[in-house]
Amino acid sequence: MQGNFSHPPLRAVLEAGIEVCAVVVPAAQGLVQHELPAIRRREQPQAFRSPLTVLESSLHTSILQLAWEQHIPLWEVQRLPDPETIATLAGYQPDIICVACFSRRIPRAMLDIARLGCLNVHPSLLPANRGPEPLFWTFREGSRRTGVTIHLMDEGMDTGPIVAQEALEVPDGISYAQLETQCAMLGGRLLARSVWDLYDGLVIPVAQDETKSNYHGFPTDDDFAVPVAEWSARHVYNFICGVASWGTPVTLHVGKQKILVKDAISYSHENMSERDSDVIDGQLRGEVWVRCKEGAVRVRRSFS
Repeated sequence: MQGNFSHPPLRAVLEAGIEVCAVVVPAAQGLVQHELPAIRRREQPQAFRSPLTVLESSLHTSILQLAWEQHIPLWEVQRLPDPETIATLAGYQPDIICVACFSRRIPRAMLDIARLGCLNVHPSLLPANRGPEPLFWTFREGSRRTGVTIHLMDEGMDTGPIVAQEALEVPDGISYAQLETQCAMLGGRLLARSVWDLYDGLVIPVAQDETKSNYHGFPTDDDFAVPVAEWSARHVYNFICGVASWGTPVTLHVGKQKILVKDAISYSHENMSERDSDVIDGQLRGEVWVRCKEGAVRVRRSFS
């Protein structure tokens, strides 16, 4: 899909001298899907033509723009299993298919197109945090580290054997966008190396340990509620910093109170005194200290 996570992997494989014969993106979901072609070529609008090279492109350049700049055929897919889609992509006779942030489950018929297999870039240390939004759950679980996994794809959800994996620290106060960018850059480097290794026959896939696996779906509103009596201040602070940009309000459950939070300012390992705890009911530019299981977090309240 278009976004911060898909552009760096495409850029990395291009810079590694790997020939990309086509780029495929999912079509926007509409009300008349049955009337749209299963797959269609997406041409570059005249207004967006640019002389930029892959090395000069901004990190946040759209994957569409990068494909157009490099004269790579760009296809928009409405129905993945459709024979027209399969035939169109099979016509390129690809050695490898690479996936980075694709919103549809890829059918067996498409996985079978590539001679050497399909590689997926997943921003977690699989088998932990399988599913569509692993970085959200990294923040939700209070993890101090995450990482990126390159794995061969099967018909399961992020279940295929691992080709490469590398960890990343999750520093205090990092935002979702910042962590996503770090994972995308690391994922691009790992993907480019994995493509060459797979092509050269150097890959030794390692099966995932199912006893250590977990899966999370898309977050619901309930997943933005924080039971502060059960979380440390550091955990609360990092969760708010990580997911505040999502637009879904974060709610702190403090006893019988519910505090709607705009963002987190700081945290302390020190426990608040009973006198300090009264600050929860006060206001200083909308900022309050909230006592947690361990320590306290300073947040800016939302009154919307």
